Amino acid sequence: MIDAVFGYAPGKVILFGEHAVVYGQPAIAGTIDRGIRVAVTQKDGRADAGHLEGPLFRSHSLGLRARPDPNGEGPEGLRKALAVLVELYGERVKHLVLSAEGTIPAGAGLGSSAALSVALLRGVQRVLDEPALRDDALVERAFALERVFHGNPSGVDHTTIALGGCVAYRRSNGDGAASVERLKLPRRLRLAVAVAGSHGGTARAVAALKDRARRHQGAYQRIYEGIGALATEGRAALEEGALAAVGELMDLNQGYLNALGVSTPAIEALCATARERGALGAKLSGAGGGGAVIALVEDDPATIVRAFEAHGVPSFATEIVDGTAVEAA
Repeated sequence: MIDAVFGYAPGKVILFGEHAVVYGQPAIAGTIDRGIRVAVTQKDGRADAGHLEGPLFRSHSLGLRARPDPNGEGPEGLRKALAVLVELYGERVKHLVLSAEGTIPAGAGLGSSAALSVALLRGVQRVLDEPALRDDALVERAFALERVFHGNPSGVDHTTIALGGCVAYRRSNGDGAASVERLKLPRRLRLAVAVAGSHGGTARAVAALKDRARRHQGAYQRIYEGIGALATEGRAALEEGALAAVGELMDLNQGYLNALGVSTPAIEALCATARERGALGAKLSGAGGGGAVIALVEDDPATIVRAFEAHGVPSFATEIVDGTAVEAA
């Protein structure tokens, strides 16, 4: 094989707006300093059962192997995503080996599938010696992969991860188009993150919520609008560097998410712990029913990370960073 080239993409957290963003409300998300790196090589005809059509995907940390074979090994979503790569790039990618390793857990509301999608695209572009994709093209191709993993995603995950940094996102309910703006933050956003267990899947969570909302349409619509209003206020507070206000609005957002039925007792306990230990605010991030809890802090997240760990959950400190600048060498 030739020497590997690499594609990297960061994970993400949602500060405001999950679930409501599906219904046209604004959301605020940001990339963190953990992500997924994909090493891409071209296999020769003798290596790794080279007579089988690829690309071959493997991840030692996840214990996964997959090819775009409907009846082959590996999760169905991953096999379909590899088939999409073949559709996008043609025969050239069938001889590639894609080796992925990451520092964000799957199914935890931290954008693992979107990060994998963007990292795959960046790695394939580089190994094929093609120019880096423009932002809009990268977002479009990442969306093609994300649809495989999540059905009809809002678009906030892969858009944020492709652009990097802190992003204001709003999808139109009419034509599916989105307005996206990178935000300039005058202050660093430091977070403690707890992984409260894998959620049941974004598509499933959205479908279950939609079913509940059908029975109480007016009430749920008012909740979505309330979450959207918090995202708008949160944006203003972020741009002013008013972190105390950002934290208070995050707490309010969590209250709405609990009302929507996507929180859990474990998530509520972790949020309460974070607030008791001095967090400015805390909420779940992502689909809910498990996943990640994020707590905004003024300075060092270490105290809250330790408090999370005392609950027996994996935890870490992070901050919002410009993920486009964190390319793995």
